[in-house]
Amino acid sequence: MKRVAIGLLSGVLALLLHGCGGNGGVGGGAELAATDRVLVVRVSDARGGTPVQGAEVVVVTATGTVPMQRIVAGQPTNLEREVSLSFARALRSDLRAGDFLLRRGLNDSDIFRGIYVRVPTGYTAVVRHTFPDGRQRVKQMPTALRDQPECLLASNLAGRVETVFGKVGVYDLGTIELFPNAPQVVPPPVDENCP
Repeated sequence: MKRVAIGLLSGVLALLLHGCGGNGGVGGGAELAATDRVLVVRVSDARGGTPVQGAEVVVVTATGTVPMQRIVAGQPTNLEREVSLSFARALRSDLRAGDFLLRRGLNDSDIFRGIYVRVPTGYTAVVRHTFPDGRQRVKQMPTALRDQPECLLASNLAGRVETVFGKVGVYDLGTIELFPNAPQVVPPPVDENCP
């Protein structure tokens, strides 16, 4: 009888533990896309397409800012700022370490204004944002966050979060390219000047 009870208890425990993974929660993130709103964006070096270390991405709303989480290859050390690659790939298989995602912090009624990128040392302030459909905008990022449309990426999407991104699913914001501060890499001219 003891063996049967232990076997049943072990089976129930294994089933419960199997449901947890990624950064915690049932389904390890694979089911998040069906129940949550997730925004993803890639930040790449314009010279080689590799992820840019030290970049930060912030979603700007009418009521404040929400930092996006950097995807890391190993275990996240700061759960507010990082998310594991295995968790991210459960949501979207083409994500890589160095990309960014946001799955919490935006309410349906928030007003989305755009994205701000804090450019790390070694890169120019000029960034090119390419949407998945091929549309591009080139802007100059200010050193300190400004919420004017000319100073934000994806400002053309401005509006109520629920209307712009929907309630559930993964919304791809495309790729943000940063240009190295090097004489052989010439950034393109900006489409809008940030005041």
